[in-house]
Amino acid sequence: MGGGHAVAVLLLKMENAMPALLTIDAVSRIFPGVKALENVSFGIEAGRIHAIVGENGAGKSTLMQIIAGVQQPNGGRLLLDGEEIRLSGTRHAREMGIGIVFQELNLAPNMTVAENICLGIEPPRGVVFLDRPHQRRLAREALARMSVDIDIDRRVGDLSIAQQQLIEICKALIHNPRLLILDEPTSSLSDAETAFLFKVMADLKAAGVTMLYISHRMPEIFSVCDAITILRDGHHVRTMALADTSPEEVVRLMVGRDLSNVGRSPAADPEKPVVLEVRGLTRQPSYRDISFHVRAGEIVGFAGLVGAGRSEVMLGLFGSPPPEVGEIRIDGQPVIIDRAATAIAKGIALLPEDRKRQGLVLGLSVSDNLALAALGQKARFGLVNFAAERQLVDRYVKRLRIKTPNVDAKVGNLSGGNQQKVVLAKWLATNPRVLIVDEPTRGVDVGSKAQIYAFLRELASAGLAIIVVSSDLPEVITISNRILVMRDGRLVGELQGADADEEKIMALAALDGAAEAQLQDAS
Repeated sequence: MGGGHAVAVLLLKMENAMPALLTIDAVSRIFPGVKALENVSFGIEAGRIHAIVGENGAGKSTLMQIIAGVQQPNGGRLLLDGEEIRLSGTRHAREMGIGIVFQELNLAPNMTVAENICLGIEPPRGVVFLDRPHQRRLAREALARMSVDIDIDRRVGDLSIAQQQLIEICKALIHNPRLLILDEPTSSLSDAETAFLFKVMADLKAAGVTMLYISHRMPEIFSVCDAITILRDGHHVRTMALADTSPEEVVRLMVGRDLSNVGRSPAADPEKPVVLEVRGLTRQPSYRDISFHVRAGEIVGFAGLVGAGRSEVMLGLFGSPPPEVGEIRIDGQPVIIDRAATAIAKGIALLPEDRKRQGLVLGLSVSDNLALAALGQKARFGLVNFAAERQLVDRYVKRLRIKTPNVDAKVGNLSGGNQQKVVLAKWLATNPRVLIVDEPTRGVDVGSKAQIYAFLRELASAGLAIIVVSSDLPEVITISNRILVMRDGRLVGELQGADADEEKIMALAALDGAAEAQLQDAS
């Protein structure tokens, strides 16, 4: 018996009361220039929901891909029910009872719900034909198992993101997994949709399904999970029952330091000049009569429920597409922004909500992505000054602490937090007057969150006007000097950051006009 296996068995005896379904025994995975995992050992108890946490780059996704057969370890082994398994691919993993639902949806949008659920296991009728009645029956059974009511003949591309997430889970459940891996399943879900997913997970647990749950959201983890494993820099830190720890201890173990000093942002200086002012911005049906201002050195947060129109307003400020009516002023001067290039030229930068589809070219390098928006500034007579470009890239990689083997590495291979830093660096390289960040820490670990908050505050203190759009209420409360709340495409209230709490924001975001007026009078 290897030393790594002995460690794993000891951990199981100490930390688990029930037998291990899966044992990770001294697993290592090395990429060129990067040790993603090194000698990781712990056990997964059968019939429980087990959280896997760590900063971006800690090795969570690599470990999950090894367990799901997507990647092979360079060292160590996996034991299922105490027997060693060597997975040759995802199909083999499914045959062994292991399923995975990736954070990035992997659906065919032009196919139906039934076709997507049965993708890869299409039941045949004879030699040539597809048994569509059987396919539809399998799809209905998978949906019924989750108590989900979705028309199996609907095109998946017409479903909401939340519904698509449920279809992904159905795709995994159709194989009757014993172990189901859920990677950031709530990152695009509303509170109500998240609550429904948790009910589904509880039903699966009651049916004997073991789950690995990857998330950066501590309240979720402590609400639904039984045990937790913490990874840091590719190493196993600790595995323990959640009843024996606290969110603060988990965060400290994840990042190796105390993050309790993040605090709230103070009130902005009212004497600072107004950098951005908008009056009556309207683009039906997305938003109407939007008026606000942002001062130099101020961070203004935008809060609201999904569909409130926050992101649409930000895209309007960026000219993608522009508002139909209204006025935009920068440093007191009216400007007409009809497209993104004009916005950039006028000093507006926008970090979009979806960094992978709208903010990055995943097949290009860190260097190419970072310099993309500022190419015109580093060119003369149409030729790029590569020395100047490299200096700019090196400066921002160091300034934002972007973890990458080198600047020529593909940005698609970086962790989510480091990809977000590349997008931020790309726009800062344009020397903007106004910085708009939409969901700045979605899918980002707590350590990277703290770094991004600190960096945004540093930028504000240097005089930048910043707008933060976030669905994470603690985040918008923490980072903002002032919070504007939207509902149904219009601004419905304003709160000073020091006075704001989740109850006040949600009252403005969700209540009717009478309740809104009552709240405003009370404040």
